Amino acid sequence: MELKHKLTSTPELFEIYKSVYIKISTSFYSINRYQDNDCRTQFYNRLISDVETTMLLVELLATYYPHIPSIEKIEFKSNEDMAYFLNLKLSTVTSSIRESLFQRVFLRFEGFVRTIAKYQSLENHKLLVTIEKLIEHLDINTKFLEFSKLLLYTRNTIHFEGFQTNSSTSIHYNGIEYQFIKDKPLAFYNTEFLSFLITEIDCFTLAIINSQLINKINFIEHISTGITHNFVD
Repeated sequence: MELKHKLTSTPELFEIYKSVYIKISTSFYSINRYQDNDCRTQFYNRLISDVETTMLLVELLATYYPHIPSIEKIEFKSNEDMAYFLNLKLSTVTSSIRESLFQRVFLRFEGFVRTIAKYQSLENHKLLVTIEKLIEHLDINTKFLEFSKLLLYTRNTIHFEGFQTNSSTSIHYNGIEYQFIKDKPLAFYNTEFLSFLITEIDCFTLAIINSQLINKINFIEHISTGITHNFVD
């Protein structure tokens, strides 16, 4: 996939995240029949909350940036210096919001997959092996294994500042070739790609939930059940 440079405004970013929010909310309503502490309910509740938070942050940027007290106190030598600073900081903030959402969504997905796999006595310390076993056991579309490879390679690369540190490789998914080139940044990673990843995670999750074996189980306890944030010395 070729690198495409594109300037995206904050209102456009908000609409991208809003579209994701609507999609996963619709999915949740389609399976919203489990107890509150069921891992299926918890996965969607937390995923929706993460996307909602991202929408809020982007909306605040779109509404108030750069009219922020700490920024307005800065003295710039020229309008050009001010414009450069504001654009740079806005880009940094929106990128940080995007990376935070990616990390949180990935953790939600990993936790869900491992919980289901553990319930089926399939969990492995390697996430990809766990996913492969789960796909075979639940008789789910094998395309999700290739998607999982794409997701995990992306996660691993993001951990190294967006650079591929291992040998170069390519992953084909839905007719598109995604190239991970050694010592090069991901050419295809942007907000639209993140939106695509979340949408595919949603589809994969629904496939697991609606599979014959999992669908008939009334309750699968979420791993955090009983854990509180109240600590006693």
